Amino acid sequence: MQNRARRSVALALAAVLAAAGIIALGGGWDGAEAQRSERAVAITVGEEHTCALLDSGAVECWGDNSDGQTDAPSGAFSAISTGSRDHTCGLRASGAIECWGSNDSGQADAPGGAFSAVSADGSHTCGLRTSGAVVCWGYNNWGQTDAPGGAFSAVSAGG
Repeated sequence: MQNRARRSVALALAAVLAAAGIIALGGGWDGAEAQRSERAVAITVGEEHTCALLDSGAVECWGDNSDGQTDAPSGAFSAISTGSRDHTCGLRASGAIECWGSNDSGQADAPGGAFSAVSADGSHTCGLRTSGAVVCWGYNNWGQTDAPGGAFSAVSAGG
């Protein structure tokens, strides 16, 4: 558990430094790969992986990749959210949500349609449709994907 805590602190520190522009994102911890001139405009931190949304709209992830959670798809995103476990979801400019990584509970099976926000956590994910409706998917042992009806202006998934 102590190694896991150290790794989480190291990932969080790297995320803060990248967001502040103190370090560049180069695709690896050892700096062996060429440094990019892009800056992180958003950072999201999971338990053992971190992802940055770059000013180009590309996503760069690092850390544990046991379920493909750092294998971000190519293309541009407007927002990203890591689940505390092993998945990440991003919002495309088109409003579509695309997820990658672990899908053992369906947390990466984003429904179709247009969204304005996404929030991933644990083994479930929620999205805010452009209509204001909240839609959640994935693990539902405690009703965490049973979103109430109505119109909302923000969404946040919890552990």
